[in-house]
Amino acid sequence: MASVTATVSVPATPEKVWAVVSDVPNAGRWNKAWDRIEMLTESRQGRGTRFRAHAPPDDGDDAAPAFEFEITEWTAPEYIRFTPVREPTEGQYQVTLDYHAFRLVPVDGESTRVELTAHATSRGLRGRVVGLFFWPGHQRAGLEEALRSLAAVFGVTADDTS
Repeated sequence: MASVTATVSVPATPEKVWAVVSDVPNAGRWNKAWDRIEMLTESRQGRGTRFRAHAPPDDGDDAAPAFEFEITEWTAPEYIRFTPVREPTEGQYQVTLDYHAFRLVPVDGESTRVELTAHATSRGLRGRVVGLFFWPGHQRAGLEEALRSLAAVFGVTADDTS
């Protein structure tokens, strides 16, 4: 199993940050990897909420990938977990994403540390090598980009993030 966490501090209370990260229909506001969100359940929040995140098209390609997720953990305003939904017949990959999760930690009365974690399962020797040496760097870059976009919602510039 592989796990990667990236963090950023934002000048907002956990409740204000929660309002942004838990607003699934508008997640493209902070996650530029998602061009469009298609809600698959009537529920817009809480466990069991399902949605399909569409990636932006590459070079005019109309068949951009889409990924289905379900909110499997929801503890407002502290923790939310997005788990990919897969068909039982879907192929097993060397490294398979298990979930992305946000943990919001109050720093003081005016700011919040946002921890974004990606967790994956690796299969086979090659999968373990990829999971240990290559996947974490690739995944960290995506997590950090999402956190930069989230921080920008609260007026934090790229120079202020780590």
